[in-house]
Amino acid sequence: MEPSSKIIGIAGLGLIGGSIARALNRVNGGYSIKAWDKDESNINSALAQNIIHEQAINLKKDFSDCDIVFLCVPVFAMKDILVELKDSLKENCVLTDVGSTKSDVASLIKQMNINNPFVGGHPLAGSEKSGFAASRANLFENAYYCLTPDNDTNRSALNTVREIIIQMGAIPLEMSPEDHDRITAAISHVPHIMAALLVNMVDRLDGPDNKMKTIAAGGFKDLTRIASSSPELWSGICLSNKDMIIDTLECFRDILDEVEADLSSGHIGNIEQFFRLARNVRDNLSEGKSIYQKTFDIVVDVEDKPGIIAVIATALADRNINIKNIGIIHSRDLDEGALEIRFEDEESRQKGLDTLETMGYSAKARG
Repeated sequence: MEPSSKIIGIAGLGLIGGSIARALNRVNGGYSIKAWDKDESNINSALAQNIIHEQAINLKKDFSDCDIVFLCVPVFAMKDILVELKDSLKENCVLTDVGSTKSDVASLIKQMNINNPFVGGHPLAGSEKSGFAASRANLFENAYYCLTPDNDTNRSALNTVREIIIQMGAIPLEMSPEDHDRITAAISHVPHIMAALLVNMVDRLDGPDNKMKTIAAGGFKDLTRIASSSPELWSGICLSNKDMIIDTLECFRDILDEVEADLSSGHIGNIEQFFRLARNVRDNLSEGKSIYQKTFDIVVDVEDKPGIIAVIATALADRNINIKNIGIIHSRDLDEGALEIRFEDEESRQKGLDTLETMGYSAKARG
């Protein structure tokens, strides 16, 4: 797409909306970006950083000149936003959303008789953190971005949205709203439920000395990382896609019953096959970003002694390598290292590995 003077409206300046604004600013596409958010501090922060160019105070009036509007609010809040926008947008303004479920949104658009061209969308990227402060320009890089057209979707509008998300660094992937909701129930929504279930299970089984929580690390923390996501957001997502989630949970329950029966009967062959199948499927998954935001971690084999974290953090900082987190791994049943470092992106991780190797440390990428 050639540089243009398109006016982009963003309704909701949280993690996704803020990242869209940052990504569009970075590509220098000639866009003028205006945004609305119920939390004015997000708007003020975005204006101060030149992430957006204008605040939309009144959705009905201030988005009337937009060429494209991104609906970056939870599915349960979308109707209220559309009520404000419905009769105020110019004729060819393209509406697109970033909701985690698509069938409900598609139905809502039809029920409200929205005349503007609409393209359902869902970037498969995120974070356990939320809000504008967690947004970043590279959130969508090499991440799948689902587009969910149906028979009524305007093809020109679809192409417009596709080109914009390519500019943001994402990989467009088309599917029907129904397929999207079935797939995300299995690979995103139910895993979020399972992560919360596992954490709540440990909390229920743990004793007053909290030994389980004390040594819970490594694989358990990786497996349950997404349980740190927003409870309000995920309760809304689950209710929006409840039928697909219930169907998926029924399949999960069937598999769980089979494993329990094999354990009870001591059928080692079936148990081995259960783990073997999981390993084979897992090892053949795509190496691209999944529905969860990819993390960029390394583990370092160092002596756990006073000052070691400061030494390594300082060495990385001296080379302008940003890190998100650093700390000692206290439970290392699966890790060949005592220190874990998390970076912002793959480039930073590789620079970190090179730096540590130069310093004589044994380090390797993780995840």
